[in-house]
Amino acid sequence: MNLKHFIDPKDDERIVFALRRHPIIFLEDIAMILVIAIIPLGVFYFLNSQWPDLILGPLTGPTIILIASSYYLMVWLFFIATFIDYYLDLWLVTNYRVVNVEQHSLFSRTISELDLAKVQDITSEIKGVIPSIFNFGDVHIQTAGEKERFIFEQVPHAHDIRKKILDLVQENQRRQMTAVIENIS
Repeated sequence: MNLKHFIDPKDDERIVFALRRHPIIFLEDIAMILVIAIIPLGVFYFLNSQWPDLILGPLTGPTIILIASSYYLMVWLFFIATFIDYYLDLWLVTNYRVVNVEQHSLFSRTISELDLAKVQDITSEIKGVIPSIFNFGDVHIQTAGEKERFIFEQVPHAHDIRKKILDLVQENQRRQMTAVIENIS
């Protein structure tokens, strides 16, 4: 993954980790899409059992095929939009900053960043049975900047992520203190 796609990196800036939501979240969406895709099959079998001539009619047969094809095209487009939203929501943590890439819809994206020096508090939370079993949750980063709170939603190992970001914040503070001391001397 190239950092230059999202921000203008500093000379020694490197990506420490890139995060996406836990895959189980996307599996929930796929299960819902599969249920939506099965509904027309139930309608077809019901219509075929009640009115078999309706399905085979010279006018109704092609109309039903057209409606079913349109329906499945919409289901496919819904799947693609859901996948794009899942895959393109991204959080990058570098040794200098946090970058939040949020895909709102197919043609709408927001990229925001914050310096690790502005981080005031980091909280991780795992709520619920499924998140506890699969070890994923939210990480909240509180800052003093314009956007007061960054949220990494449903990321794997939320508590470990919080600890790693805290370590990066402390490393960044040490680096800044060293730079200040060097400038004074």
